[in-house]
Amino acid sequence: MVSIIIPTYKGEDIIKNAVESVLNQTYSDIEVIVVDDNGRGTEHQINTEKILSVFSGDSRFKYIAHEKNKNGSAARNTGISHSKGEYIGFLDDDDIFLKDKIEKQVNILSGLSSDYGMIYGAFTEIIDSSHSRTLQAKHNEDEFLFEFLCDKIIAYSSAVLIRRSVLSRVKCWDESFRRHQDLEFFARIAYYYRVVYLPDICVEKRKLDRNTPKADVYEQYHLHYINKMGFIVEGFSKAKQKEFYDHHYFEMGKMYIKEKNLKRALYWAGKCSNPVKTVIMYGTSGLSYMLRKRGKSSNE
Repeated sequence: MVSIIIPTYKGEDIIKNAVESVLNQTYSDIEVIVVDDNGRGTEHQINTEKILSVFSGDSRFKYIAHEKNKNGSAARNTGISHSKGEYIGFLDDDDIFLKDKIEKQVNILSGLSSDYGMIYGAFTEIIDSSHSRTLQAKHNEDEFLFEFLCDKIIAYSSAVLIRRSVLSRVKCWDESFRRHQDLEFFARIAYYYRVVYLPDICVEKRKLDRNTPKADVYEQYHLHYINKMGFIVEGFSKAKQKEFYDHHYFEMGKMYIKEKNLKRALYWAGKCSNPVKTVIMYGTSGLSYMLRKRGKSSNE
């Protein structure tokens, strides 16, 4: 059996499509568990439960509502605790599985030794009605963990399938995270287990940006992630450690550039091993960002 866990928060307008994409899979031995994190009795929870009532007669479907809002990690942990599958996958409420996503991933992962704990696939990101892009990884199994931590590889949460057995070692999702929780959880899996890649497109991801934080909040979340990854990063070579920290300091500075907070952006540039190069990268990144916004505005 494969258990697919769908956490949802303020997603009543889109959740039905996500559930249907699981129930319509070519792989039949599945269960789908929706964990409503809106908080019982709230307008969003009531609406979500009403919309999902169409699936109540399907034995493969289960709906669980948190008494109060917790976070995405807690919702996924709730789903895991109520699941029965030998394999576990996750689907964001604004995403869609392609019909054979589960079948293809189970066929590959079930044929590998137990030291392979996770498989991830390519996905298409739907930016708007006229723009999309396909993200495929240049997978190097021996370098997966480092490249994943440096965002060179995107193992997107909805495109991943894991063995249930890995939980005995990596445990559950870290509920201290409000953001980057998927990166932290999958990094822990990749630290202990091998990871395999399916180059086929498995998921359609909707880019809604419902929860994009301000730069200072993003900084707080990102530092928490960096600190949690310390036990892994310290095992890398000095050169790789430098690359890891340079990348993430740059990402925090880039968020401040978008908000035109030059002082804070320069602070993070100064933390990098080559501050001048980082500032130049800020300029290039900022120009690209403005051109994308201009292009999007002109198309509208």
